[in-house]
Formats: sequence, structure tokens, C-alpha cells
Amino acid sequence: MKFSLVFENSDDCIPFVVVNNDNILEYFVSNAENNSCNSFSDNQTISNTVSKLLNELHNALSLTNSTMPTLCDIRFPENTKLLEYLDQRFLNKQHEQWVLSQKQIIDIDGLRFSQNKQISEIGWKLHNMLPDDIRRICLAEAMQKLGFIFPYEEVNMTVHRLENFFAKNIEFKSDAKWEIFNNPFLDSMVSSNDIVNFSFGYTYVGRQFYNKWQFWDTNLECIDHYNYETLEYAFQINLDRPQTIPYSKEFISWCDKNVVKPVSCQIPIANVVDLEKNLTYYRTMLYKNSQSGNRAKIIIN
Repeated sequence: MKFSLVFENSDDCIPFVVVNNDNILEYFVSNAENNSCNSFSDNQTISNTVSKLLNELHNALSLTNSTMPTLCDIRFPENTKLLEYLDQRFLNKQHEQWVLSQKQIIDIDGLRFSQNKQISEIGWKLHNMLPDDIRRICLAEAMQKLGFIFPYEEVNMTVHRLENFFAKNIEFKSDAKWEIFNNPFLDSMVSSNDIVNFSFGYTYVGRQFYNKWQFWDTNLECIDHYNYETLEYAFQINLDRPQTIPYSKEFISWCDKNVVKPVSCQIPIANVVDLEKNLTYYRTMLYKNSQSGNRAKIIIN
């Protein structure tokens, strides 16, 4: 079974293939259509967060490149078009070069006696900050002495923040999100710890059985259950690499002992078609539609 998330105004489309719970998806979409709720928004969470991260990465690169090449003749790549930073291959190469830069050793005397005035000035500055017997230091220490350690470290950290944002669940919700309705598929429903790109996630009050087991409600003494007895007009998407993550044998044993169904923090539904090949495209699509405030509709093919 396949469906698409289609954005209004742009007609941009993200195709999905269902991996679990097709009956719940059909039921959800039917209810949404019947109640005029098949219109979902991220409330510009994507554009607000990603804009901040793109600027942070670009600023970190620019500030680092204002000093680092003088020390060791290395320059990190920069993009004048910020959306090009969404390319995972670029991020991977950026991270690689940052890691390799950690191995760079700065020759202070070599800098001091350079014929280049700018290089020589930095060499003398470092010389005056260090004991005479220390003539070679690593790049990170030199950047720290010169007051550029924060942007230098941020080159690494902003790469991770940008990657992790798209790997985490992003909520899309209807204006009628809290008009909850019963889930008639409790007995046949599949829940898991798998990473999937489209799911009905946990935003309601209460604990699932997995959450109860994890946090020591071993004998189910508390009655604050929420195991998707009801659904709401919202879903979560991410652009992480899908993977299967089986329940632990300890959790399954606990479920058997308490005679309960294994239920985790999501109802897994679907994965994006050809995600790896189109990762940059879908990151950019989500960002641009979020920036434009375009709402999305689920259309079952």
C-alpha cells in the first residue's frame, strides 16, 4: 500500500510505502476526510529550526576560515547558498575534514618567521602566550588561544544538530488535533521500536506498556495507561534511515508475565520511497513548504 503527503500551493509530494498498520492509516485518513481534518501543518517548526541551524553552520565556517588558513593552510568549504548545506554528502565531508584538522600541528616559530606579515603576527601572538619551550601545538589549542575555539568546535556541532533534526520525529497536526477518536484496531495493531519515517507517535497523556516497563512500574500498580486506545489528528515524520529494532527479550518476558500486548511509543506506519537517493531533495522540500506555511494532505494512492 502506498500514499503520499502532498503540500498545498506547491503540489510538492513525498511518497510513502506502508510497512505496518495499513488499516489504521486508512481509518485515520477516512476520519480526517469526513471531519474536514485532512490538512496538517508543522507550524513552521522545520523552517524556524533549520534556518537557525543553517545560519549557525555558515557563521561557524566563516569565522573559522577567517583564522584557520593562516595557521595551517586549511579552509573548510563554504556554500553561498545556505540550502546546499542540507546535502548529506557535504555534511559528511565537512565532518571528515573537521576530524582530520584535529591532527594538524602548528609550528609557532614557523609562523613567527614567515615572510607573510599576517602569518608572522599570529605566530608572535601565540609565542607571547606560551612558554618558550613549547614550539608546537595542535590546531584546536591555537584556535583556543586566539579566541576562535567556539566557532571551530561549532563547525562539528552544527553538522550534528542539522543531521539530528531531520532524524527526529517532526509533528504535523490538524487544527482539530485534540478531537480524539477511538482506535478500533487495538487487538491487531502493531507497535514497535523500529525507526520508520511516518508514524502515529506519543503526544497524549499516559504511559505505554514499554514506558511502564522501562521506568519500573513492574507490577502495573499505576493506572496511567495510554496504549493508543484513542487517536488524534496528528502524525510524525522524519528522514532518518529506517531500521528494525526488535523488542528486548526482557520486555517480552514482562509482557507475557503481565498478560499485556507489547506497545511502545509509536504506531509505525510507513517509510519514504527511495529516501537515500532523494534525501537532500526531501529535506529541502520540507524546509521550503514549512517556510511558506503550506499545509499537507494525506492522499492514499
